Amino acid sequence: MRLRQIEVFRAVMLTGTVSEAARLLHVSQPVVTRVLQHAEATLGFRLFDRVKGRLRATPEATALYGDVERLYGEIERVRRVSESLRHKGAGRLRVAATPSLANPLLVPAVRRFCARHPDTQVQVLTHHTDEIVQGLLANQIDLGFAFSPPRHEAILSEPVAGGQMLLAVPRGEPLAARGRRADVPMHKLVERPFIAYDDNSSLGLLVRQTLARNALEPRSTLEVQTYSLALALVDAGLGLTLLDQYTALGASPERVSLHAVKPALPFEIQLLRASHRGSSSLADDMCAQFAAAARELAAALPQRLEAPAVSFEHAAK
Repeated sequence: MRLRQIEVFRAVMLTGTVSEAARLLHVSQPVVTRVLQHAEATLGFRLFDRVKGRLRATPEATALYGDVERLYGEIERVRRVSESLRHKGAGRLRVAATPSLANPLLVPAVRRFCARHPDTQVQVLTHHTDEIVQGLLANQIDLGFAFSPPRHEAILSEPVAGGQMLLAVPRGEPLAARGRRADVPMHKLVERPFIAYDDNSSLGLLVRQTLARNALEPRSTLEVQTYSLALALVDAGLGLTLLDQYTALGASPERVSLHAVKPALPFEIQLLRASHRGSSSLADDMCAQFAAAARELAAALPQRLEAPAVSFEHAAK
């Protein structure tokens, strides 16, 4: 189908009649009828049946319509960006983050960025790490943020923030008796319900490898694929878990207590770009705002940590 045929097809789908479609497109009714006939001849099947003065979409037209709407969404984005460039020279930025980084860090980074660049079109995406890599390679994303992504020869990565893993515990199930501040060995907690990770992300592997290295097998009846869901289950009182500090800091202090882990389990957040494309000033500023959001949230960590800490040091003994 040609673009004009797609445009007429969509207008008829939206309005249900040739006359209304013609009015929507500011053309004559014969033009709409002729373009529809050409489209059906090109496709080799009917798009509409006439029923009581209206056009009823065939099953084939209904199946086609979803893709047409998605195409129009892309066309509309191109129109907005071109208008922005013509009138203001602001441009567009497409940025993605993994689900665990989206709410705590990408949202405040985008808020900071939009305050500095109010006329820039910003497309904000949430993808898993491998999807971010593929989007960068296909020129569908300008930059992404992820935990320790796998190496790829066509992807440049650099650390933009760091952090540590914390133990999140339902408020009604304290780690130790009131007043005790000495570290609690992790092996004393393995009989409590533990929320495990069923994924191959870097942090999921870090948690599983740390437990295995210390010969610990927590009683896990719940497995999740995202850290935000793990936190929601802790909040619901269904178990304790290890979380990255940025997800953990989103917990309600009234329902979840956060505890340091010894020795520390550090991680990095990486900025990802395609190596075959240069960086724009907009991308550089988004990176700076993301780093600033991470620093601001990390500054709240000391006030949220509670005693006692949990220790892996004697877990395997």
